[in-house]
Amino acid sequence: MRRVVTLVLVVLLALAPPALGLAQVDRSEQLRLQGAIDDGQRLLLERQAEIESITRELGALDASLRDQIRERDRVADRIRDLRRQRDELTADVARLEQERDLAQERLAALEADLTLMEERVRGLLVNLHRNRSGQVAGVLARADSFHDLRVKQHYVGLLAQQDVAVVRDLDDLVQAVARERADLEASIASLNARRDELAATVGQLEGTQVQLATLIAELESTQAGRQAQQRALLQEQDALEAELRRLDQALLQEIARLEAEERRLRQQAQEFVSDRARSDDLTRQADEARARIDNLTAPTPSPAAGYVSPLDDAVVTSRFGEQNNSFVSLRAGSEGAAVRSVRGGVIISVASGGVNVGYMVAVRHDDVVTTVYTNLQPPVVAVGDAVSAGQVVGYLGGSTFVPPDVLRFYVRNTNAAGTAVFVDPASVLGL
Repeated sequence: MRRVVTLVLVVLLALAPPALGLAQVDRSEQLRLQGAIDDGQRLLLERQAEIESITRELGALDASLRDQIRERDRVADRIRDLRRQRDELTADVARLEQERDLAQERLAALEADLTLMEERVRGLLVNLHRNRSGQVAGVLARADSFHDLRVKQHYVGLLAQQDVAVVRDLDDLVQAVARERADLEASIASLNARRDELAATVGQLEGTQVQLATLIAELESTQAGRQAQQRALLQEQDALEAELRRLDQALLQEIARLEAEERRLRQQAQEFVSDRARSDDLTRQADEARARIDNLTAPTPSPAAGYVSPLDDAVVTSRFGEQNNSFVSLRAGSEGAAVRSVRGGVIISVASGGVNVGYMVAVRHDDVVTTVYTNLQPPVVAVGDAVSAGQVVGYLGGSTFVPPDVLRFYVRNTNAAGTAVFVDPASVLGL
């Protein structure tokens, strides 16, 4: 009888529905995230295996090919410096052209005033000729130029007060015109010098680009060279990802730096309390540091529905996992296109990744998702900035090797255990 009762209880327990708390547990998102992390870790292992395989195949050629790659990167770095110089010079030329145009406008206005003054002085001379006699009137009336009139200082002193004011105004105006002409000539000379410097820089840039193309062509001409370049690309990715995996530690260091900066600024503001303007400026800077700290340390908000594209009219040119890469490549409609944050978040890293990567910007969206944008020009955002979905975080074109219309876009996921790895962005962007 006891066996029958026990059997019935077992059957009833088996048929009974699970407890309410257990029924509500949904592990699908956890499993999806863990699966993505597993895929990312597998990709890293495959990449490392490919690097080792290439190194073995290159054998005796390895050392010379490494030298060629280093020379390629050195030339590429020189190109980046020349591009920066070119852009700075272009901005200088534009500024000097504007200054020249303003100087020309001021000079034209002064010359118009000088023309009016000429009429006034002519009236003065006519009046002297008609109404005055004697040596003074005769001398002044015979003045046939402004210069002739101005140098007759002895006689000018004998004029009526109103007439003296006219001549003094003329003298001031002539001197102002002379100064403005000198300033204009100096501005034009400076502009021409900067234009010459810009032309020389562009010439160096074009020559260096030819040198780089030659080096790359030499590498591409052999199987070993192509393998060496592929290895360099994979190693560059490893270095970038290693840097990004250190973001959490770098973030703590940046918060500590900002806190120290805030303390220093507030202490200085107290020291300059007698100088109200200086104290207010220091307090404003301290408040800005505190705002960045708050952005970096505040709990991340719940994500808004969906993501926006980082580029307008983006076209996928390579997918996650192709050639063991951990990003997707997206082509914009034009070179130097604006790159936008795919969702609201906080900037946690802005750094130069070298000639192969350009500048990099990382945005933390929540405790799980961080997005990374590379091949950017010098940054337009800073660590600690809060950004909204669709806000511009940079412009394409910072790498020497990646085309200036291509974005390399990464997504980094972190699980509950703190393990972070790059995952396929396709599911995030719906590619």
